[in-house]
Amino acid sequence: MKQEFRLTLDGVEYPVVAEDNVVTVNGRPFTVEVTDEGEILVDGIAYDVALDGAVATVGGDAYPVEIAGLTMSAAAPSGAPSSPAAPVVEAGVGSVLAVMPGKIVRVMVEVGQQVDDGEPVCVLEAMKMENELNAGQSGIVRTLHVKPGDDVEKDQVLAEIE
Repeated sequence: MKQEFRLTLDGVEYPVVAEDNVVTVNGRPFTVEVTDEGEILVDGIAYDVALDGAVATVGGDAYPVEIAGLTMSAAAPSGAPSSPAAPVVEAGVGSVLAVMPGKIVRVMVEVGQQVDDGEPVCVLEAMKMENELNAGQSGIVRTLHVKPGDDVEKDQVLAEIE
């Protein structure tokens, strides 16, 4: 699934496009992999990276980091994985999906609420970093499948907007 967002690192804003294991920053593509040991490889080079809230530590140097404008695509593969406690819900137009495994820390909308395209729906914490997930279209929140504290899997449907 393709994701486009803005990353502010150490006060400098960068446009980012992430699709599969290719992350394009400022128009330059990088192949990014995470090993079974949790090591991050960028174009085959290992980096020691740690995220703690809004601070990224790379090779021992700390940088303030912020992600904004993370939106969801209108569709995802059917049968997207879900956590064992959650029912499998197929994604459709207007679905807000988890961009990675993590924990829901805030839900900013209610069923029946009108939302605008790009409006925050919920916040997903993953790797000690909060990711704001936004509506991919304007409409009415028809279903919420999560609440704060829920663990979610990548591509799990979190909310549906019609």
